[in-house]
Amino acid sequence: MSIRFRLNALFIGLLSLALISFVLVMFVNAGPRIHAENDSIMRLAREFVETTIESLQGTTDPGARLEVLLEGLKDLRHVRIYRAGDPAAAQTAQQPAGGDAPAWLSEMAEPSPGVEIPVRVNGQDFGNLVIAPRADHEAEEIWESIETMTVVGGGLAIATVLLMSLLIGHLLKPIRTVGDALMTLDSGRYDVEVPEAGPPEIADICRKLNRLAATLESTISENRRLAERIISVQDEERKDLARELHDELGPYLFAIRAAVTALKTELKRGGNDLTKPLHTCDQLVERVEMIQRVNRRVLQKLRPMGLEEFGLKAKLKSLVALMQENHLEATINLDVADDLPPCDQTSNLTIYRVVQEGVTNAFKHANASIIDICVAPAGNQIAQSRHADLQRQVIRVSVSDDGRGLPDALKPSYGIAGMSERVQASGGEIRLTNRAGGGATLEAWIPVSAPELETGTSRQQSTALG
Repeated sequence: MSIRFRLNALFIGLLSLALISFVLVMFVNAGPRIHAENDSIMRLAREFVETTIESLQGTTDPGARLEVLLEGLKDLRHVRIYRAGDPAAAQTAQQPAGGDAPAWLSEMAEPSPGVEIPVRVNGQDFGNLVIAPRADHEAEEIWESIETMTVVGGGLAIATVLLMSLLIGHLLKPIRTVGDALMTLDSGRYDVEVPEAGPPEIADICRKLNRLAATLESTISENRRLAERIISVQDEERKDLARELHDELGPYLFAIRAAVTALKTELKRGGNDLTKPLHTCDQLVERVEMIQRVNRRVLQKLRPMGLEEFGLKAKLKSLVALMQENHLEATINLDVADDLPPCDQTSNLTIYRVVQEGVTNAFKHANASIIDICVAPAGNQIAQSRHADLQRQVIRVSVSDDGRGLPDALKPSYGIAGMSERVQASGGEIRLTNRAGGGATLEAWIPVSAPELETGTSRQQSTALG
């Protein structure tokens, strides 16, 4: 059932109940009302007759004047006055009123008995006058009032329902507009705007729907941009991986092939001099070790092995050691607090990637010689941003260097963009600033979740982010 139908049914029910209640009250009060009216009429009629008889005293022809008086009292309502012993008058007094009122309505009142008043004027007896009440006349008036009330009340109720139906339809018009807007949103179009009209409650709903549509449009645009960025990052990473495999592993594999061919030739030639074959074997071992180092570096970029088994602190030490091995001229200082809260896999991976990208950028773009890394609980240093999740514990990651610092017009690289998106996806915030004494600082505030709260979805997300 529609809202209009329900409200109209409610109004019809309330108005009908009110009208029926009023009619029932009139029926209930009909008996006492008729009885009270008859008592009042009988008292007034008796006083009138007694006063009239007193006025006939001393008149010359009281009988004629009495007849004139009785003739004039034939058309009275609510009461009949006639001479006792006159059967025609008595029959006329007992005839029904002839209206539409049902007989049971007049019978609801206790019948008032008729009275006889003797008429004696100038010592002469003119018989008795009978005063008889007519309850059906009062019942007829009550019935007419009930009919009038029913017709008028019913008409007013119908008019009220029609007006309310029109008003409800006008008030519900914005709701239909909201419904159309929701269907538009469901179809994938978010450029909708609902007029903020109608009552304050409905106008507030329209206003909130417009904000929702704007937020959805912004979110969809952001998701589309992120999807494009992810594809670009993946393509760039594939290019880097292909270039690194080609530039790093290709020459070593070619050298190994050449060394094996030369060793094979020496072995076929024979002889007792093993100096040259042994030297070739040493070169093979050295190049295999170089391939292993390149392989570890590539795997480290793709996925840090042992992060779950050895923990965040151990893997950060391993990362720093590997980078220190490749940059012997620089100094890398790592400070990981012992009171770090337990983190799930996604949080650990996010912290690891921030440190990895920060150190890589310090070497690649800043030509840094000293890098300071600090990983500790944020405490009161939580970044107040729209991403900050104060319901979870927050870890602050800081990577500072003494390099060239950030240029005035910084264009985020794929690494910085991917790192920022990873941190923001966890509900945190990331900042890049220049140091007062030279160099740059990368700071990230990362809300973390406890390991036991990790679900299958978060594990899948962690795998995808890795």
